Amino acid sequence: MDEASASRGRALLREGRLDEALAEFLGLTREQPDRAEFWYLCSITHAQLRQFANARADVERALALEPDRAHFRLHAGRVAEDQGDFARAVREFRRATELEPGWALAWSNLGAALQEAERIPEAVEALACATDLDPKLARAWNNLGLALAALDRPSEATRAFERALAIDPRHALARFNLARLANNAGDTEGALAQAMDATRLDARLMDAHLLVGDLYRKRQELERAAASYRNAVAAAPHNPKARNALAELHWEAGSVDEARREFEATLTRHPGNLRAALGARLTLPAVYDGPEHLEDCRRRYRAGLEELLADPGRFSKSRPADLLSEARWTNFYLAYQGHDDRDLQSLYGDFMHRVLTIAAPDLLAPRAPRSRNGGRIRVGFVSYFFYGCTAGRYFASWVRGLDAGRFERFVYYTNAHADDDTRGISTAADHFRHLPGRSLTALAQHVLADELDVLVYPELGMHQDTFALASLRLAPVQCAGWGHPTTTGLPTIDWFLSSEAMEPPGAQAAYRERLALLPGLGTRYERPSGEEPGTRADFGLPADKHLYLVPQSVFKIHPDNDALIAEVLANDPQGVAVMFAAGPHALIDRFVRRLKPIFAAHGLATDRHLVFLPYLSHAAYLGVNRECDVMLDTLHWSGGNASLDAIAMGLPVVTLPGGLMRGRQSLGMLRILGQEALVAGDAADYVRLATGIAMDHARREATSQALRENAGRLFGQGAPVEAMADFLERVARGAVP
Repeated sequence: MDEASASRGRALLREGRLDEALAEFLGLTREQPDRAEFWYLCSITHAQLRQFANARADVERALALEPDRAHFRLHAGRVAEDQGDFARAVREFRRATELEPGWALAWSNLGAALQEAERIPEAVEALACATDLDPKLARAWNNLGLALAALDRPSEATRAFERALAIDPRHALARFNLARLANNAGDTEGALAQAMDATRLDARLMDAHLLVGDLYRKRQELERAAASYRNAVAAAPHNPKARNALAELHWEAGSVDEARREFEATLTRHPGNLRAALGARLTLPAVYDGPEHLEDCRRRYRAGLEELLADPGRFSKSRPADLLSEARWTNFYLAYQGHDDRDLQSLYGDFMHRVLTIAAPDLLAPRAPRSRNGGRIRVGFVSYFFYGCTAGRYFASWVRGLDAGRFERFVYYTNAHADDDTRGISTAADHFRHLPGRSLTALAQHVLADELDVLVYPELGMHQDTFALASLRLAPVQCAGWGHPTTTGLPTIDWFLSSEAMEPPGAQAAYRERLALLPGLGTRYERPSGEEPGTRADFGLPADKHLYLVPQSVFKIHPDNDALIAEVLANDPQGVAVMFAAGPHALIDRFVRRLKPIFAAHGLATDRHLVFLPYLSHAAYLGVNRECDVMLDTLHWSGGNASLDAIAMGLPVVTLPGGLMRGRQSLGMLRILGQEALVAGDAADYVRLATGIAMDHARREATSQALRENAGRLFGQGAPVEAMADFLERVARGAVP
């Protein structure tokens, strides 16, 4: 009777009728509680029902009765993995290999668990053992490829994945992992082809659909990306990761309400999903319809933050690894609202600190200073943007300019894309860790292993991975740079490094971190050069107009700028504003719709007084600067890199500074140059300055000449990096600068 019931339960289990199977097995354990096999079957069923605590209790009962059954140990390890307890998983799998040393599957599982525990060299050894024992075990070759990839051995990883596919041509995971390798190497087309093949091999492989969607999203093919994300949802309807990805795509495309609805729907199904909660409560538009819309969104954002902070414990049921992954978030668009964000950023920082204390208390523990014994100071720099972009140009000198005799420089670069700027930084660093696509846990372990004295994040808030990583405590002293010039609000960031020339009096009040001011720009910034030759006609610009360059992305243009731009153009009959259509078309269209009534009220038309240029190379962009008459600096978020490019090209920059550093960057530059005549006192003065320069050719040329002649005061200055070196040395010693 018992064996018949057990056979019936196994058949139900194979058919996926889990509740019925569980009823059979539980009945057997009540009748014969001393039969280990029945407890084992209960555990398998509970695990498939994702009731991991019950699964663990059941397998522990089985092991208490028969501790030396290798397949019980193997299953116990898998349950521990499901619970995120990789240390226990390693112990259970290792015991299985001790009980059956020739069992390749046990060695394969041990290798996978060691990799999850960030014990990668040991993982490679275990997986090599598995492939030696059973060279036809495709799963082991696939896991070996993953471990080799984690050791930055992509060629060997590729061979391992290809070996898995040679054994089993339909091994979708191996194909997907080849796609990931190609993506990390910057081969978008190769990655897309491999990922699509993986979805054809196994339509249920959610991560492959997500990668296809990510790659289409990267190419701005948003409809195809949405279709791939919907395929991911269909492949795993109960997995919140796919629905969250679809919500984020709606957000990126400018459909904020749709994004919020998708996040909210996911949160309803999965109340403990941190990513969905952040999206449902904190999603902000990239472009506002006007000042009232902006303020309404800010109120909603505050209410969402307060709701999250009221119950951080509801996210504690997620696996720690999942919770760390879901914590990848940044309040990027908040900084463009034009307000002091210390309060809101601090609320977010407190919330995230409480959540991550649950998920990874060991990654939030204080780090004691190491004993240096007179050796070099170990300084780490974490960035997603160490390439030829704004942040890369700003902060490369922080790595390159530090004295190698005083500092041992570690760089952790999380972006797959690498260019000449990246390679220059790599060459300058003592240790360059290229870590694209790594989990937060893996990134944290890399940093911790280097035992840094000081850790620096140059542009916190611009990328979700680095912002989440900065929520952890990975070094005794942690600093943020001003690449995203607003307080992080994170209790784990001790110092905020900023530019003395750009900060207003009493600036400390806007920062949760302690503020440290570096002279000049706060960095050694080399003068841009190499602009492409060309005329206005080459760039599609009108030859007979006064061109006012407004170079900021539309999400940086606060509604308060709209009337100011319109007034400049209304006061110059030949005036045309030159902007850039960077980003999804929906955002550009929304921005233009916002401008239309304001332009109309000034007797202007957006189709006649605005010119939108496409994305340009940096050299071509510099050429556009050379052809324009005046750069209109934007309120609340002034030009940083944009103003430096304009100044290098001799383009007059007219600015109206605000009360926060991010609205005073151009002011700081012009002061250094001795060109404060370009700083307006109010809106009317701004209009007079801009139109006066554009409409008076001689004045424009004289101003341009003065900018070029004095540029040496601004570019190539070594003092900021020297001051930073002194700062780093003092904080590493525990002194307060």
